[in-house]
Amino acid sequence: MRTMLERHSSHLRRSTFLAPAFLWAVVLLLAACHGDVTTGVGTNDADIPNVRFTLPAGYSDAAARAAHLVVRTFPTIPLRPSVHANLVEAAGSINSPLDLTYYGGPLVTHAMSTNVYINCPSNPASCWGTNLLSPATFLADLNQTNFIGVADQYLGGAAAGQFFVTQLNAPATFTNNTATMNDVIGIVIAASTFTEASGYTNIFHVFLPQGTDMCITPIDCYSPDIDSTFTFCAFHSSFDYNGEHLLFSVEPYQAVRGCAGPAPRVIDATASALSHEFFETITDPDGSAWFNGLVGYEMADVCVAFRDNVFMRSHNYVIQEEYSNAVHACTDGA
Repeated sequence: MRTMLERHSSHLRRSTFLAPAFLWAVVLLLAACHGDVTTGVGTNDADIPNVRFTLPAGYSDAAARAAHLVVRTFPTIPLRPSVHANLVEAAGSINSPLDLTYYGGPLVTHAMSTNVYINCPSNPASCWGTNLLSPATFLADLNQTNFIGVADQYLGGAAAGQFFVTQLNAPATFTNNTATMNDVIGIVIAASTFTEASGYTNIFHVFLPQGTDMCITPIDCYSPDIDSTFTFCAFHSSFDYNGEHLLFSVEPYQAVRGCAGPAPRVIDATASALSHEFFETITDPDGSAWFNGLVGYEMADVCVAFRDNVFMRSHNYVIQEEYSNAVHACTDGA
């Protein structure tokens, strides 16, 4: 029996510095111009529209008001160093134990990503990026490169050119500077209502600013200031609300101990986590499509320890690789 709010988190786990791997947990326009043009193809953040909107009063109560709201996320097993080492050693072989299996669930073959920035007083690049490079710039670059082609084998067609991005920003207040799952769900519902967008062709990425914690449960948190509850860096999920299916991810500030890994810049830490959750969302949006049945890892979980300097259009990013069944290993798509 499901509870009214059931959560099984597909986490991008934080690193512990004791393990050999860094552990990480997971065409829309605004209503006035739906379908007119595509967006998210600019070469820097200023080229991509960023619209301010206001969260409605009581937005965080939306989850509590919804009858039988079930938040679907795929339960993953925290990566154990010994297990990870043994699996990686086996990679590259035919029928590698790392290979993903398709379990018949929905896929996202084309979509608009809506980045929802919370409490950023200036431009997104200044809050989650570096210079002119922002989360939206990264997604726009990713859409035009070979790296996104790693997903082709799982989606059954070419992913490049099928995923665009637009941006929203809004102010919010969190009790004790800690966002709850209800807060995030309310933000996603508000963004979906504002844009009149939902379903498997839309993904909402919620970005929380530096200094804001986020807890799924009181002991399962992104909380770099409280080590005892600090268990994940980011995650993706989905839920149904008033007959609409909503896909989302949560990216707290990633340039912190335990999440940034070897990323030299803020944009690298951000982009690596965003890439992780983006790839998992399109290949396993509801935890019922592509994942490794042996240990429960999704596409990005397998390769969280492997970073590469990836050139995308005119920009470089130091980001994690993604798993490919075709080569039975982690790859940057080159």
